[in-house]
Amino acid sequence: MRNCNDEPQPMKKQTKHKGLMLQKDKGFSLLEVLLGISVFMIGMLGVTALNISSMKSNTFSGNLSEATLVAASKLEELMAQDFDDPASQLFDEDNDGNCHDTANHTCAPAVFVNQDADDDGIDDDLGTPGTHDDDTNFGLDDFGADADYTDQVVKNNIIYDIYWNVAENEPVSIEPDVADANPRTKLITVIVEWKVKDEPRRISMSTIRQKE
Repeated sequence: MRNCNDEPQPMKKQTKHKGLMLQKDKGFSLLEVLLGISVFMIGMLGVTALNISSMKSNTFSGNLSEATLVAASKLEELMAQDFDDPASQLFDEDNDGNCHDTANHTCAPAVFVNQDADDDGIDDDLGTPGTHDDDTNFGLDDFGADADYTDQVVKNNIIYDIYWNVAENEPVSIEPDVADANPRTKLITVIVEWKVKDEPRRISMSTIRQKE
């Protein structure tokens, strides 16, 4: 029995474990979503533009490298041809490259047409010294139907048109050999043309061929 003199014992508190209540995060409004999408799309457009620009640059670089190889290959081919062989492609076919006889590919004195009479390496106007006609450049810059020779190759589905021109007795004017009346030096320029979206692109390479 409980003694009246006994002090009352404190009651133990019962601890109630409340369940964890997860608060629901506040959602985004439609305007915020649209703004986020807009910012994302603007960023993606910038990245896409950079990728396209990079692809175009890589394509042009590839075409330029290919055109350079084509030009170098043609020059190598021409350097291997016989200097005086009438069947070679080392003559000034349209007679605008200082010296040429269209009949037999020789530079005989009787048909000598010197377009660099003052021997300064600049194309004279109708062979008159001091009257420079810098636009013609011995016909070395001609392309298309005006070129001395033409060729064409296809590389990676790209058409490369090849034009080359010959200036005889240039860039160093050496008197033709009396025995065979042929020029002793020839300046050869190869032009390679290709198109990018119907816009022509061109490169040129030149070399000097001297008779051995």
